[in-house]
Amino acid sequence: MFYVSRCYWKRIFSILFSARNKVYVLCHPIHSNLGDQAQLMCTDKWIKENYPSYQIIHLGYLKPTLNLSNNARSLLTEFSYRLTLVVLKLKMKRNDILLGHSGYFMVDHHNGWKMFTDMMGYFPNNRMLIFPQTINFHTPIIQQFVSNCFAKNKNTILLCRDKISYKKAQELFSSTPLLLYPDIVTSLIGTKSYNTEREGVLFCMRDDIETFYKEEEIDKLMGRFGSLRKEKVDTTLKGVPCEELDKHRDEIIYGMISKFATYRVVITDRYHGTIFSAIANTPVIVLNSADHKLSSGVKWFPEEEYHDAVQYAQSLNDAYLKAQAILSQKDRTYKNPPYFRNQYWDKLKDILDKK
Repeated sequence: MFYVSRCYWKRIFSILFSARNKVYVLCHPIHSNLGDQAQLMCTDKWIKENYPSYQIIHLGYLKPTLNLSNNARSLLTEFSYRLTLVVLKLKMKRNDILLGHSGYFMVDHHNGWKMFTDMMGYFPNNRMLIFPQTINFHTPIIQQFVSNCFAKNKNTILLCRDKISYKKAQELFSSTPLLLYPDIVTSLIGTKSYNTEREGVLFCMRDDIETFYKEEEIDKLMGRFGSLRKEKVDTTLKGVPCEELDKHRDEIIYGMISKFATYRVVITDRYHGTIFSAIANTPVIVLNSADHKLSSGVKWFPEEEYHDAVQYAQSLNDAYLKAQAILSQKDRTYKNPPYFRNQYWDKLKDILDKK
């Protein structure tokens, strides 16, 4: 028998029977990448602060809970998605808001852009806010399709999370209001204090197609720090089910950030590893990744505000030298300002209301 999760049916009943206006969060993460989960946590917080009377409904490409074959899994996923669209067509109100979850959805190999364009077509009269995206399309037919969908919709506002993405968006979506905006997890920087003892180097490294350096190269770099306390972690947790994240999202995320706060310096090739470090007030050395996400992302941190708290390394040797310089300053402490919250996220609602 085919079925989808209890969470899915709970969302369907909320759409059908709740009379409140709603913000529908599209493509919310159902995996254990803590960077994406932190985006969801901060997005929910931003919605509650700026649309307090609205109910939040998380939507996305929902996966079945059974251990099915790929074909059956695909059919069930498509069924649950299409059923959601039917229910939304019945219950969508004019003042309901569609909010695209931030991330790496505007790229060929991810299907998030398809949900955004579907919703534009089904609900052209509803405001749609797409939170900061990395835009990296390469296939001409996909670029043209997405561009045409944006051109037909007059109620969408797209946020781009780096200058390269913003430039590409200007070319693809010339009639769409665009904002150059930092990742929403930066809104947490400057809001937390950690009075823990700090020692050693934390390596926060990814293990996917966006990896630039080989694992053995990173292991060699770790070895250069000798007997100093060091550890390698990833912000994608293994084996943590979606239900666990839904129940304990904040606790799990802040637990990871607290780990960052026990180290003197972090070396990372993850953008949210960079942001987690800044939240923890731990200086971070940022390595390259396979695309422009990291090299562009670190440019958000103005030197006059963050000084050497966030540094970009041109090579692994450069990362080692920068880390050693921080480690040599044994009595120095870092306290990062709430720059992104003050300059961007506290102002976004007023900016949107004027669009």
